[in-house]
Amino acid sequence: MMQSLQDLGALVSSQRPDCVLEYAVKFDELNIDVSPSNIVGFVDFLKSDRNCRFSTLVDITAVDYPWPRKTL
Repeated sequence: MMQSLQDLGALVSSQRPDCVLEYAVKFDELNIDVSPSNIVGFVDFLKSDRNCRFSTLVDITAVDYPWPRKTL
C-alpha cells in the first residue's frame, strides 16, 4: 500500500505542480500540502481526473503561525 500512495502522490504532484507544494506518506496516509489559493481547483482535479476519481473529502486542515511568535 505504501508504494501505491507514493505513486498517487507523484502522479498528483506531476499533474498539478501549480497546486502541490509537497507530499509525503506518513503513518500509511498520503498528505498533500496545497497552496491556499489553489484549493478549489485542486479538489476539482481530484474529483474529475480519470486516474483519481475521488468521491469523498475527509479533511482540510490549516495551521496559522502569527509572526512574530511570542514565547512564554
